[in-house]
Amino acid sequence: MKCHPERSRRIISRIAQKLFLIAAIVIAVTSCTPKKEADWTILIYMAADNGLNDAAMEDIDEMLAADFSDDIKVIVQIDESEYAENSSAKRYRIRSGSKSQISNLGEIDSGDPATLTQFANWGFDKYPSDKKALVIWSHGNGWYPKNRDLPPSFCPDEESGNFISIADKEFKNAIKNINGNLDILILDACNMQTMEVIAEIYDYTDYIIASEDAVCDDGYPYHTILTHWEDHAEVKHLAENIAFDFHYYYWFEGIYPISCSVVETSMFSPLLVDLSDFTQIWADSANNETFLTSREQCIEFNGSFVSIPADVDIKEFFSLVLENDPPDSLVLMCNTIIEDIDNCFIFQKTEIYPTGYTTDKVGSAIIWFPDEETSFYFEDRKDEYLQLDFAETGWPQFLQNTFTN
Repeated sequence: MKCHPERSRRIISRIAQKLFLIAAIVIAVTSCTPKKEADWTILIYMAADNGLNDAAMEDIDEMLAADFSDDIKVIVQIDESEYAENSSAKRYRIRSGSKSQISNLGEIDSGDPATLTQFANWGFDKYPSDKKALVIWSHGNGWYPKNRDLPPSFCPDEESGNFISIADKEFKNAIKNINGNLDILILDACNMQTMEVIAEIYDYTDYIIASEDAVCDDGYPYHTILTHWEDHAEVKHLAENIAFDFHYYYWFEGIYPISCSVVETSMFSPLLVDLSDFTQIWADSANNETFLTSREQCIEFNGSFVSIPADVDIKEFFSLVLENDPPDSLVLMCNTIIEDIDNCFIFQKTEIYPTGYTTDKVGSAIIWFPDEETSFYFEDRKDEYLQLDFAETGWPQFLQNTFTN
């Protein structure tokens, strides 16, 4: 049986129309479907224009040696030293076994907080992901300003002479102005896990990972950390594992001190509240001798770079107060503060001596506490300290009264 030519043309036309409609729908759906986000974007801000250039390059090599999938996007911005062979700031995409340059930025000021914010917003926008981590890699020295013995400050840039100030709110504003909350913030720098630093930035990240003591130039063991990154579905477990990997790496290498702790920031506010209650009740009391004795018994931190070590571990201080025969009401308050510390520092450990010395009292965060012999140092720094958010707890008034009463 033969088909009528006109009928055949109509059938073919209808089939063609349907195929065209199907193709149009497929194209429309494909173009409207958002690009699949990665699981994580990890931005690494390497402020290395300060003598740390070689160490930064070694850490980038460690990242290349890690084994991780493309669901983890690792982006590095490194500000190289003016004495480096190819001095300039560059951005790289790091994959397992390969490094591709995204851009050459020329000379930048990595001691300018706006540079940090701009990199973070650019990176998280260009490489969208379900979760976000930021690593800040450089020199560090807690909240202290520049006119202190070297290393002078946080993220110092030798060419510009600038650094990111803590007391002047530069660091807080740099993190605050990042679009969206951070899941993890790693401070790969010395002495940055301090009560003063945490109080500036805890509102803008879920977890802070840092050291209360010095950090070796090797920094964090990125080959291990990035390899294990995808092993943990929960951010909390990942943060704890990063700190564990840090300790295990340096313990295995026999390099001390080893210090790394993790703050779960949602639990930090109760500690600030109870510290405020403590300073209001006990700052002007007859127990000053107990406080001074306890301070003298504390291990001192930040002494390798400064002539006057003026930081102690907050948990050790309150633990030692308990051992120095305080009244019952002070016992209750010290126990409350220690419980707060254990609730928010979900990983806390510091090993100080090559013998592997450690104690459960040490390993959370340091706090500013000049001793009795160097109490003049308090007067030198008091005005700067009062600019910190942590000063709202009344801690400077507690120090003032402890020294003078």
